[in-house]
Amino acid sequence: MAAQRRPPSFAEVVEAVKAASADPPPFDLLGPGGRGFRLVTEGVTAEDAFAVAQGGAILGWDACGCGGDCGYRWFDEADVARMVAAGRPRILHKRNWDGAITHLRSDDGGSLLIVKSPVRWGEYLD
Repeated sequence: MAAQRRPPSFAEVVEAVKAASADPPPFDLLGPGGRGFRLVTEGVTAEDAFAVAQGGAILGWDACGCGGDCGYRWFDEADVARMVAAGRPRILHKRNWDGAITHLRSDDGGSLLIVKSPVRWGEYLD
């Protein structure tokens, strides 16, 4: 009969957790195709969002304002170029619901804007 291995003690578990790497999660958000993005700025102004979009950002639309729990609608660089051609976004405020824009960046320098409704941007959003 083989000897049974004893489970680790609580103290051993605590030491293992302390010794484990405390690296932050690799990304704040996974965008289209699984590309990772890290937070740059929350609460971006319409002017700053417009400048980021002019630089070729992709955009995630949070139509219901849930923070992405039910998913984002993704707009690629060509869609965002059409939004830029329509002018700056308008961040709106409705009753107890405020629009917002967040800027994230990938390790390769690509930008992603997460736009939470209510925001109007040309004919595309809100």
